[in-house]
Parts: sequence; C-alpha cells; structure tokens
Amino acid sequence: MENINIKEKVDYCLNCKIKPCSLKGCPLGNNIPKFIKAVKEDKYKEAYKIVSETSVLSGVCGKICPHMKQCQGSCVRGIKGNPVSIGDIEAYIFQKAVEKGYELKDVINEDINNDTNETIELKNKKVAIIGGGPAGLTCAAFLAKDGINVTIFEKYDYLGGLLIHGIPEFRLSKQTVEETVNRILNLGVQVQYNKKLGQNLKLEELEKEYDAIFLSIGANKPAKMGVKGEVLEGVFGGNELLEYNLHPNYEGKVVSVIGGGNVAMDCSRTIKRLRSKNSKYYI
Repeated sequence: MENINIKEKVDYCLNCKIKPCSLKGCPLGNNIPKFIKAVKEDKYKEAYKIVSETSVLSGVCGKICPHMKQCQGSCVRGIKGNPVSIGDIEAYIFQKAVEKGYELKDVINEDINNDTNETIELKNKKVAIIGGGPAGLTCAAFLAKDGINVTIFEKYDYLGGLLIHGIPEFRLSKQTVEETVNRILNLGVQVQYNKKLGQNLKLEELEKEYDAIFLSIGANKPAKMGVKGEVLEGVFGGNELLEYNLHPNYEGKVVSVIGGGNVAMDCSRTIKRLRSKNSKYYI
C-alpha cells in the first residue's frame, strides 16, 4: 500500500521547468523535481544521490521541515488544489536508502578519489566543529566530502542536538536521527564527546591545532517576552522543557502555552502525553 501511495504522490508532480518548489521554496535549493522524477522511474539510489547533493538530513527534513511554508507552499499544484507531498517523498527516499543499504559515502561524492591539486590541499586541512546538532552535522558532512579532516566536539554523549532533545519522538524517531548521524560519521568524521565550550574545551587551544573552527552551539535559550510574571514559579521556557526534560507534575493541572509555532505545539503535545487536565493556547 505504501508503494502505491508514493506512486500516486510522485505522479502528481508536473515536473515544472521553472521549479518554484526548489528555487523559491527550498532554503537548501534541493532539486525537487529531479529527485521526484527519479522516484517515478524507481531509481532510488539516483534519487538519494540527487537529494544528498544539497542535504545530508533528508530523513529528518522530510519529517519536520515546515513544508507548507517552503517547498509545498510554492508548488504550482497548490494554486488550484493540494500541493505535491514533497516532504513525504523525501522521507521515502531516505527510507528506501536505508532499506537497500545505500550509504551516504557512496552517493555524496563519487569522484572523491579523483585527486586534484585542490583536493590534495584540502586533505591537509583540519577543522574543529563545536556542536553536533543539525548545523554541525551538515557542516561536518560537506567538509568531509571535500576530504577535509573534521572533528566534532559535542557537550553531550550523543550527537543530534535539537533533533534529539528538542523534537519529540512522535514527530521524529530517534532511530531516524541515529541512522542519519551514523551515515555522516561514516564519511570519516571524528567525534569527541562530553566536551563543553568554556569548561573542558578552550577556543585558544583549538586554534593551535586546527585550520578553522565552526561554531554550531545552537540557540537553545528561550526568548523572553519582557512581561510581568514570567519569572514566577511554574513559568517555563519551551526549549528548556524539551531539552532538559525537567517537567513539573502536570497531573490535574491546567496548562497555558503562549505561542503557536513548532516549539509551542511540541510542548503542548508533550505535556498532553504527560496527562495534563487541559491545555490552552495563547498566541
């Protein structure tokens, strides 16, 4: 049934020459019509290669990207009807890659062994990446693709950052994140865990050993509204609840969530699963 459903979704694409979904809607510039065409022809490895040219998080983006604000929101089909289900198709491509054993290292750069003066020079470079979330992982993958020696320094004992502690399991499975991370590490990326900037990790020490340093420490401090009462007991920032999982006892409580974005919805659905009596939203 799933294959039939995907076939209907890819056949619905008009394969537009102007590609508004890619050129206007996708921040990464994924060649969406091209990878959809490959799926139509049952060329799953080719589809995975196409999407991996611009994104190494296809399994993640296919699940959690705000598609209606981006690619699907720019789809020509959406003018008079429903847009193409681009997110579902991208997630399906990643799923097929896992099922068929297509590794990221096999498709991301098939010419990686064809040394030129430029690639030989790059292979002598070393880059330190501080933070193993989406930005750090993406940076690491594309640097490793070019033959650069990359080391990620992560404050936790796992990689994924926001993908692990900021997005609930019901939206993005930990298995998908783990599979994505492993594919990136298999490009030759090194990792040092439990390294926190300012404590057991110093920039001045890294500068002596590495040619460049990429800071990808995230934006996990919740924004303040500047209103009276926001520092009172029982008032929490959404990000801190999701990252540290330090929830109060919601049993029999009425919870108000201020905001209507992804973080607000993730908090609301998480709290509901922790058996709050009721949830109200104030936007």
